[in-house]
Amino acid sequence: MQRAPQPATEFDDAAAAAACRQALELLHAGQGNPQAVIEPVLRARPDFAAAHCLRAAGLVMASREDALPALGATLQTARAHLARASERERAHFAAAQAWLDKDMARSLRLYGEIAAADPKDTLALRVAHFGDLQFGRTEWLRARIVAALRHWHPDEPGYGHMLAMYAFGLAETADPVSADAVGREALRIEPRQCGAVHAVAHALEMQGRSADGAAWLDHTRGVWSDSPAFATHLSWHESLFRLDQGDLGAVLGILDRRLMDCRDPDTATLVDSSALLWRLHLRGQDVSDRWQRVADAWEDRATTGLRPFNDVHAMLAFVATQRWASARRLLDTLRDCARKAPDLRRAVHDAALPVCEAFIAFGRQRYAAAARQLQAQQRLARGCGGSRAQCDLLHLTWLEAALRGHQPALAQRLLGERVASRPQSPFNARLRERVAQALSRPLSRARYTTATQPRSADARRIPAPTRLPAMP
Repeated sequence: MQRAPQPATEFDDAAAAAACRQALELLHAGQGNPQAVIEPVLRARPDFAAAHCLRAAGLVMASREDALPALGATLQTARAHLARASERERAHFAAAQAWLDKDMARSLRLYGEIAAADPKDTLALRVAHFGDLQFGRTEWLRARIVAALRHWHPDEPGYGHMLAMYAFGLAETADPVSADAVGREALRIEPRQCGAVHAVAHALEMQGRSADGAAWLDHTRGVWSDSPAFATHLSWHESLFRLDQGDLGAVLGILDRRLMDCRDPDTATLVDSSALLWRLHLRGQDVSDRWQRVADAWEDRATTGLRPFNDVHAMLAFVATQRWASARRLLDTLRDCARKAPDLRRAVHDAALPVCEAFIAFGRQRYAAAARQLQAQQRLARGCGGSRAQCDLLHLTWLEAALRGHQPALAQRLLGERVASRPQSPFNARLRERVAQALSRPLSRARYTTATQPRSADARRIPAPTRLPAMP
């Protein structure tokens, strides 16, 4: 349970260090409010560098333009007391300063270097892990944690948190069976580890095991349902399992009661709501009233381009509600951000912009153009700035564009990829029916040939080891 803030007079070095350890524990487990724990430390002890490191890391991982002023204030106070900071703490400040300067690649590289030099610095490792996901460095999501784990012993405090990150890395590098085993072990060691629950949910989703996934989240609900960091997002995962099973009533219930029941939703909630609504939109469900509410919320929340992955989800809302002026403004915002933050140039021009343009084409019913544009971006299914489950939205839209654009051969190939990667998904049967119907139409048979089309990166079967993988 989170401890109430202490009076300022109680924060000697030992008490301040204990509060920082508690905040770090909450950060890793996804429980409570780490910032609320360290704020009284910072008020009482502005010279306590470890608290500034924690606050700075949290603001970096917020990945929002409106978090930058607070980050600047934190670093300014930290610099005023630099003499008390260790060399490693100063390295943390340098990494956070690079983020403030919008030199994001350097910032994440510096955090990674801190973790490489001290594999027990789980704060630096957590920020680097976050950066690997945001910038689509999929292999590093696993490799970075593997390198650190070589220096850990299973009996050490924090080992379960390390396994939770490792499990997520395994899932993102297409080893869901191992991810499942490691995630369950992480939760056994750390019974409040929401990240472990999350990693197992990813592992089950990747195999199309929606019944098992829904049961897993129901079984672990006591762990994650009150988590500020994970409750909404794991509700989204639960909705994906229910959607795969065709239980639209349950999906809409989750959407209304857990994702859209907040008057002022944060960006992460808007991302999850948009992603779920788009999946319903692809299935022909009328969710127009809900779309209007989500689009209004995106309009109220200024998009900055600082995390293009989020802005693409705003585009979904603008396309679904046909707010074409808002869509054009968002494209301009993304281009402007790419000019101001060179590290984002590739993410914007090679990913976000073409994907947004594909969604616009889809929304304007130019399905063949949308399919063509998404085919050019098929690599993003493994690294769009989000997880595989999130990036799967691109594959689903590509397949739907092929069906609506009278390209049944392409749809058949994409269906084959889904069946190979998610062999147990109940939704496969519905897709098979639609593809078979499309192929039966004589005028459509020769509309699209697959002879020269490359297979996407996920067109392979998932390996299925049967025991806990050896620890690195």
